[in-house]
Amino acid sequence: MVVMAKSPVSGLSVRQAVDEPGVSRLCNELFRFRFGTNPERESGDNVFQLHIDSIGQPAPDEIWVTDSPVSSERVGDFAIAQCADYLAIHVEIDLAPVADFKALITQVYRELLQLTRERNYPNLVRVWNYFPGINAGSGDLEMYRQFTAGRAVAFGGFAHEGELLPAATAIGTDEGTPLTITMIAARHQCRMIENPRQTSAYKYPREFGPSSPSFSRAVLVVAESGYRILMSGTASIIGHQSMHLDDPAQQTAETLRNLDELIQQARHATQTSNGQGQTLTDGYLRIYIRRPAQVTEIETALRDHLVDDPNIVFLRGDVCRRELLLEIEAAGDI
Repeated sequence: MVVMAKSPVSGLSVRQAVDEPGVSRLCNELFRFRFGTNPERESGDNVFQLHIDSIGQPAPDEIWVTDSPVSSERVGDFAIAQCADYLAIHVEIDLAPVADFKALITQVYRELLQLTRERNYPNLVRVWNYFPGINAGSGDLEMYRQFTAGRAVAFGGFAHEGELLPAATAIGTDEGTPLTITMIAARHQCRMIENPRQTSAYKYPREFGPSSPSFSRAVLVVAESGYRILMSGTASIIGHQSMHLDDPAQQTAETLRNLDELIQQARHATQTSNGQGQTLTDGYLRIYIRRPAQVTEIETALRDHLVDDPNIVFLRGDVCRRELLLEIEAAGDI
């Protein structure tokens, strides 16, 4: 069992920007995500652009905050921000000249992992992956399967402390957008959380590709109030099978049940309870929707199943399985 220290490790929290979005303003702002396929504002080294559009209202910047001083720099193609306990790396790569996507993923991941080792942040916490055409190709040549295979090759060369796999998201973006990867790593060991309702992604059977996806369902990190859970992109899957085909409302409800189960597993693992059942405190949700016309049905299903009022951002993105209409990632204090 991994024992997580609450002190003196720096906390890690997420908030939405309430001021006019701009470059990083706070000494303890590790980084901020900015959304949109047509960036218009100047960015600093720790402002990470995600080339994915919001549905409805423009999405505010999403700020990842720690409680220790932060430094940022650019090293080659990599934007890097770090504090005493956490390292964040962001990279964007034009895919137009790329002939071998799997080989590119292996190379980029090896470089990312090497940076985490060189700077002594050996434990991966959270990774986001965005690239166009995620469902393009058939069989093992599908882009997502090629991505998964390339990542697995890179991970095979790096032994992670405590066998920790990061929480992760992989979403398809619009044609012409770059491959974008953001990685957070920690100096200290964190805790991996799995969902008993779902087959662990790293144990998926061969029918889902030559390599099982290298991620955990969630990871726990230290927060100001105790622990924060960072949940991977989660969809309407029970065991390893997709559920509720062509029904966005039921897919939403099933996805939320999976997130609820992760919260319960995290509270059991840490013997933590905030007295609010399955509700996250200080929570946020990113919801990726394949067909923007279904956003109203999905919003209605959310209202029916959420008992609190987290910050929610709706984004237009393709899920790794063609039959899945949405995917939700979440974070919050448990």
